[in-house]
Amino acid sequence: MSLEFAILGFLNYLPLSGYDLKKRFDKSIRHFWPADQSQIYQSLGRLTERGLVDVEEIAQTGRPNRKVYHIAEAGRAALRAWLAGPLP
Repeated sequence: MSLEFAILGFLNYLPLSGYDLKKRFDKSIRHFWPADQSQIYQSLGRLTERGLVDVEEIAQTGRPNRKVYHIAEAGRAALRAWLAGPLP
């Protein structure tokens, strides 16, 4: 299972920041698939470059802007194709 498709799966339900994605991983699938913060952010960068997710920057006072990631229609199509494909 690809980390990028796991991220798309989470984002298919609701927009999340990288930090929120890490918390979701830790609460749900960490026991059989650990992912560290840097892996998640690297994957988000690749997904953004490929147009599978969109990023929204939210200004915060006294903190860096918060980046919230939304699945793009191309990301939904890629996720559906991956889910419908053959098992490895």
